[in-house]
Amino acid sequence: MTDKASLIAELEQKYVDFRELIVNLPPEAYREVWLGEWSVNQMLAHMAGWYREMAGGFARVARGERPAPEGADYSQTDAWNAKFALLAKDGQAALDDFDEAFHEYYAAAKGLGDEFYGIDPEKNRPRIGNRLLDGASLHHFDEHRPELEAWLRSRG
Repeated sequence: MTDKASLIAELEQKYVDFRELIVNLPPEAYREVWLGEWSVNQMLAHMAGWYREMAGGFARVARGERPAPEGADYSQTDAWNAKFALLAKDGQAALDDFDEAFHEYYAAAKGLGDEFYGIDPEKNRPRIGNRLLDGASLHHFDEHRPELEAWLRSRG
C-alpha cells in the first residue's frame, strides 16, 4: 500500500491490533523486563517518543521544511531510543502516554497533504509521508508485535 488512505487505514489497524495485546495486562506485567533491558513501559515510551518526534516531522514537511529539526540526527537511533525509554511511565500511565502520542502522530499524518504520499516517479522511491509512517510506526508495529507476542506466550 502506498497511497495515503491505504497507509492511514493500515496504521489504524496495526495500532488497534497492537494495543489489544497489552490493554488487559496486569499492572505488574508492565514492569517485567523482557525486551533486552526493556519492559512494556520502556517499549511504549520508545514508540511514543518516535511518534512525537515524527508528528513534528509531519508538521515541518507541511510547512515546506525538512522533516528533522535543525541539528537532529535521527540515524543515531540507539541514543534516541535510550532517551525515550528514560521517559517511561508505569502501567496504565504508560499506555495512556502511548495512546496520546499515537493520536498526535496519527492526526499529523492525516493532516499532511495527499501529494506527500505515494511513490515519487522521478526518484522511484516512497515520498516523505510514506517514509515518516513507515519508520516511526508501521515498522515499529512489525518489529515489536512478534516480540510482544512471544513474550506473552512465555508468560502463559
